Amino acid sequence: MLGTVLIADDNTMVRDSLSYVLRERGYAVLEAEDGEKALDIIAQSDVNLAVIDIMMPSVGGLELRQVLTEHDSTLPIILVTGQPEIVGGLVEDDPDFLSGRMSLLQKPIHPVTLLDEVEKRIDVDRN
Repeated sequence: MLGTVLIADDNTMVRDSLSYVLRERGYAVLEAEDGEKALDIIAQSDVNLAVIDIMMPSVGGLELRQVLTEHDSTLPIILVTGQPEIVGGLVEDDPDFLSGRMSLLQKPIHPVTLLDEVEKRIDVDRN
């Protein structure tokens, strides 16, 4: 097992496609359709990395990231968005973004890009 990745995205097709790519590579994948479900999963599971959609109902991706960081400041995070022009400025000065612990990917995400980012950031020794 290469590690456990949480995918939080309200779009079922996106969640399914990202999960498929990661499972085929050998990762365990947990899925959440919104930020609240993602928080429930994090509370009950050991996760090595989170892939979070920024635009989600109820608890959005940036809010979810903030809560996750407060809960576990070492959890690597990949934020994803279909609207990078709106969100890019919100994260480009973030210390986690600058240090490489967090990244931002634009939808649609090419499978090779996803795997490259996950492999750069996942830390299976954290848990």
